Amino acid sequence: MYDCQHDLHHQDFEGRRTSASNVRDQARDAAFDAFDICPPAVNGDEQRFEQIGFPGFASYTKALAHDASGMVDKHSLKSLLNAIQVGTQEAFEQVQLGGQRKQTNPLNAYSFQAIGDDSNGARIAAAPEFGSRNTAIDMVERYWMALCRDVPFDQYANSGLIKAACEDLNKLGFEQEFGFVCTEQTLFRGPYEGCAVGPHVSQFLLQDFKFGNQLIRQLQRYPRPGLDYMTDLDTWNQINNGQSYPNGTDLIDGNRYITTLRDGGQWVHIDLPHQAGLWATLILFGLDAKRSKANPYHNDSITTSVAFGSLGAPDVTIQSGLAGVYALKHAWFQKWCVHRRLRPEVYAQRLELFRCGLMGESYDNPLNNDKFNDLFGAGADVWRKTQVLDRIFEHNRQQNMAQNRGDRNGSWLLPMGFPEGSPTHPAYPGGHSAFVAAAATVAKAYFADGKFPNPKVPVDGGQMLGDYKGETLTIHGELNKLIANVTLFRDGAGMHWRTDGTTSGPNAGVGRPGVGIPTGGNLLGEKLAISMLRDTRCTYRESVGTFEFKSIGGNLIQF
Repeated sequence: MYDCQHDLHHQDFEGRRTSASNVRDQARDAAFDAFDICPPAVNGDEQRFEQIGFPGFASYTKALAHDASGMVDKHSLKSLLNAIQVGTQEAFEQVQLGGQRKQTNPLNAYSFQAIGDDSNGARIAAAPEFGSRNTAIDMVERYWMALCRDVPFDQYANSGLIKAACEDLNKLGFEQEFGFVCTEQTLFRGPYEGCAVGPHVSQFLLQDFKFGNQLIRQLQRYPRPGLDYMTDLDTWNQINNGQSYPNGTDLIDGNRYITTLRDGGQWVHIDLPHQAGLWATLILFGLDAKRSKANPYHNDSITTSVAFGSLGAPDVTIQSGLAGVYALKHAWFQKWCVHRRLRPEVYAQRLELFRCGLMGESYDNPLNNDKFNDLFGAGADVWRKTQVLDRIFEHNRQQNMAQNRGDRNGSWLLPMGFPEGSPTHPAYPGGHSAFVAAAATVAKAYFADGKFPNPKVPVDGGQMLGDYKGETLTIHGELNKLIANVTLFRDGAGMHWRTDGTTSGPNAGVGRPGVGIPTGGNLLGEKLAISMLRDTRCTYRESVGTFEFKSIGGNLIQF
C-alpha cells in the first residue's frame, strides 16, 4: 500500500514557506511601487468658502449640528475635521453630531488591505468645483431624473417629459461637459461602450439564475410611484441635522423587474457591495459563457482536470465580490480624507435659500444678484437658463400638498427617492460606482467578450421577461451597462452627482471628448480591481495567461 503520510516527510516545507513568503513580498512590492505619495488634488471649495465666511457651505456636513437655515455649526464642523486629521477611533468619538443619526464608517478610510493597491495611495481627479458649469448642469440632470423617476424605460421615446429633459440638457451644454448628446436612447445612461445599446437595464439585473439549488428571479420590491421625500425645508432641516427617518419607511407596492428609475433606485438602496458582482458572475457561469483565454482550463493548456477552487466558480465569484468590498476602502479614503464633497440635496437647498430670500439681495430676482453670482460662479448662468426649476417647484408643491408637509408651498429642493435622503458620508466618489466597477472588471478578466445569449426585456408591466429582439448585446457591453446602471440608479434617487461615478473626457469612451476630466468611482474601482487581479494571479499553481479586455474608457488592458 502507498504510504501518503510517509511521503509528506520528504516534502520541502521549508522551501514552500520561502515560496509563500516570496509571493507575499511580490504583492507587497507591487503595491508599494504603485503608491502615489504626491498629495491628492482637491477642488479648493472647502478652503474658499471658509475664507469668504461660509464654512461648510459647499462641503459635506450631514448629521452634524446646523442652524435654522441649514448652515453647519462651526464647532461641530471643526470636530469632524479634527477627527479626520487624527484618524483614530478615539478622535471620532469626539465628533459633535446634530442628532441621533451617526456618521458612516469613517475609520474605513484608514483601513489597510492585503490584496491590491493601498487605498491611501490611489488618486483620482478633483471633483468639479461647486461654482462650475459642470456641477450646475450635473444638478439640472439630478432634477430631471427626479421628475422622470416613474417614466417606464420602454416609454422614453413616447414621453414628453423625457423630450423636455433632453432639450433642456442639450441646450445648456451637456455634451460639452459629459461627452454625449442626450436623446431618448442615451438619457440617464452611462458613457461607456454598450451602455446605449438595447434595453436601459443590464441583463445582469434582469436575468433569472441559479444560486446553488435555488432559482433566483430578479423580481424586486418596488416603492410607491409618485412618492418623493424632503420636498419642504422643515423636513429637510430635520434630516440634515441627523433625525434619521422623519418621513417613515419605504412604502412598497409590489414586485416586478426593474422598469423605472425609481425601481432602480430601490435596488441600490438596500443592496450589498458584493451583490452585483456575485450575481453577474453566477449568471455568466449559468450561461456557460466563454472563459478568458488567460484561463488554462479553457485554452487547452490543461486537459486532465477541471477548474474549481482555483479559476473555477468558487474562485471567480468570490474574487468579484471581494473586489467590491475592497473598492469601498478606496472610495472611503477619497470621501473622508480628501474631497468631502457635498451631496446634490444640499446644493439644491442652497438654491432654495436664495428662492426664499434667506440669502441674497433680491427676493424678486433671486438668481441675478451679486451674492448668487459670487457663490455659484460660472454655474449661476445655468440656473438663469434652465427650464427645470419651474417644474421642480410645481412638483414639490404637489408633493407637499398631498403629504401635508411644511407650508404646503413649492420649493427648489431636490425630491429624494429615499425617506432618509442621502447617506451620512461624503458624495465623491460614489461607493456604489467604485464597487460595481471593481466587480465588473474582475468579471471582464475571467470571461471573454462575445454575444450575450438569449437576452431578455421586462414585459407585462415588469411582471415577466420576454425575449429581446433588437441590436446585438455583448457580455462586456452588458457589464459596462451594469456599471452604469448601479452608478446612475443612485443618481436617479438623488444620492449622487454624475461625476461622483462616471468618467468624462477621454476616459469616458471612444469618440466622446467632453472636458477631459477622469472623474469618479468607476475609474477608481477599475484600477483597484486590476491591482487585485495582478496580485491574485501570482497565487495560482496553474500557468495563467494574459488577462485582456477593454477598460471602461475603451482602452485595451493587458497584463
